[in-house]
This record gives sequence, C-alpha cells and structure tokens, in this order.
Amino acid sequence: MRRLISIITAVMMTALILTTSVSAANAADDVLTINGEGKVNVGDTVKFTLYLDETKEDIIGFELRLFYNSEYLKLDKKSLTSEKFDNLFYNPDIDGKIPMNWTDIGNPVSFAAKDVFLSCEFEAIKGGEASIEYFVTEMYGDDMTYLKSYKWTYDLEVNGKKVITDGVPPITSDEETLNERQSSFINYVDGMGEENTPNKDNHESVEGKHHATYNVYENDVIEVTRYEDVENSPAKNPNFWILAIGIPVIAALVIAAIVIVIKNKKKAGKTEKTDSSDEK
Repeated sequence: MRRLISIITAVMMTALILTTSVSAANAADDVLTINGEGKVNVGDTVKFTLYLDETKEDIIGFELRLFYNSEYLKLDKKSLTSEKFDNLFYNPDIDGKIPMNWTDIGNPVSFAAKDVFLSCEFEAIKGGEASIEYFVTEMYGDDMTYLKSYKWTYDLEVNGKKVITDGVPPITSDEETLNERQSSFINYVDGMGEENTPNKDNHESVEGKHHATYNVYENDVIEVTRYEDVENSPAKNPNFWILAIGIPVIAALVIAAIVIVIKNKKKAGKTEKTDSSDEK
C-alpha cells in the first residue's frame, strides 16, 4: 500500500513540475523586451514618445527615420503625432520603418526646453526581443547649419503605464541607412550634440558614408511618398505628392542660398565703406 502511495505521489509531483515548466515557458513566450529593458506582454499597447531638448537654434528642417521590428510590433498607422511640426510628411506603410521630413523656414520650431518631438503606438504581437531605433539624416537650425547642440530622450508606456523614462534612444544599425543616408548631421550614442555633451573627449557616434545633401533630399522625397500597394492610400497620384514635398525642400534650399548671398553682399558693402574711409 505504501509503495502504491509513493508511486502515485511521484507521478503527481512529476506532472506538477512539467505543468509548471510548460506554464513558465508559455509565459516567457508571451513577454516582449523592448530596447533591452522595457517588458511588454503580447497584446499590450505600447506608446513610444521621442523628446528633444537643449537646442541652441530653432529648427527649420529635418529628415529622420524611425525603425521598429515589425515581427514583434504592429504599428498603429494613425497614431503618429508631431504637434510641433505642421505639415509633417511621413510614410507609415513601409514595413518596419517610418521615414519623415519637414521644412518651414518661415516658422522655426524651438526645443530649447524638453518637448515632445513625436509619438506613436504599437501592439505587441509576439514575445522575444525588439527595438525601436532612430536615425537623423539632417536637422538644420535657423543659422542655416546642422544642429550641434541637442539632447534626445524617450519614454515607453505600456497600457498607459511608463516602463522607461528618459531613456537614450538607440541609433539604427540598418546598413542601407548608414551607407546611403549619412550627411553633415552626426548621430551620437549618448543622444547629445557635440557642443552640449559631457563626453567631449570620448563622444561615440554612429556614422556611415557621407553623401551629398541634394541626393539625400532627393531620395527622401521618393521614400516618404512611396506607398506599397496599400488600400485607401493618400498617394494615389505619386507625382502630386513628390511635388508637394519636393517644392518646399527645393524652396528651402533656394531661400537659404539667397540669404547667404545677401549676407555676403552686406559684408562686402561694409568692407568697401571701411576701405573708402581709410583712404580719406
């Protein structure tokens, strides 16, 4: 009798251990880790908010890409907001990547104090490890040069509860981006610019090949307006959208050139007056 009880007990313990192990394995399969620290359950709503801070100049234009693992995260295409930028152009229909650009010389945007740059939402659809990354191709201040003082941070919310606050967003390792989208703007690992970083002696960056700014903008226009067989897409007429974005970009470059020419003429005029005074 005791032997029978012992056998039954052993069988029950084995079954309990196996059940616990399977449950633990299933639970692990339902957990998604984002950027190495944000824990998310499958089915949760994930909100990513990117902040910008400490800019010395107001922004007059930028081109940025946001990356995410579409195998694990499903983008809510209508969720992307960027209240500081009127007429922001972006394409949510490219799998795993959101290219965006904006230019408005007449209405510079300040990020001297921390403010939301953009936000978007995802649904966690699979357990494992995923990342949300970024890469800035261009970001110009109102002095007509690329930003050298800035600070990027991000928050991650799960079902309305923050799981990451003031994190440093990771820079993409996407080879196509690094090989073809690099310009004068430098993406530093600490998320800060060359002028305001505390790591001036060891300021690690992620850089690819350098390409002409014109080619970068030309590619941006095509990519931001490229929609891939999506129903009800606003890009039924690609030529319309290319013109809609291309004209402001070209206009911005032309205006910038005009401003520089005017400044040079004024400087030349002052020099001539000084020379005339010296001769007298």
